[in-house]
Amino acid sequence: MSGTVTVDGSPIEGAVVTFQPTGGRPSVGTTDASGQYTLRYSASIDGALIGAHKVVITTERATSGGEGSEPLVEGRKEILPAKYNEATELTAQVEAGSNTIDFDLQSS
Repeated sequence: MSGTVTVDGSPIEGAVVTFQPTGGRPSVGTTDASGQYTLRYSASIDGALIGAHKVVITTERATSGGEGSEPLVEGRKEILPAKYNEATELTAQVEAGSNTIDFDLQSS
């Protein structure tokens, strides 16, 4: 279960993508520099439950790292409209087998 997240046509790095099924545990992934994400169901299992999901995409994060050899990751405020996170309107249907679900979001 993977895909790409773009905002106004450009990939977004560090966005957290959460697929929340109607029943069961969510799956979560984080976008890389090219906007690609891969969902993880658990620490050792990739993917998501089959069926309908509510999808939340958020870019807000706290500052982390900066100790020892850990790189400092600056925090940032949410840059996406609420319709993609706290009041999400995004949904997805996960089918059996390999799934690629892309999200082309708009900043306004």
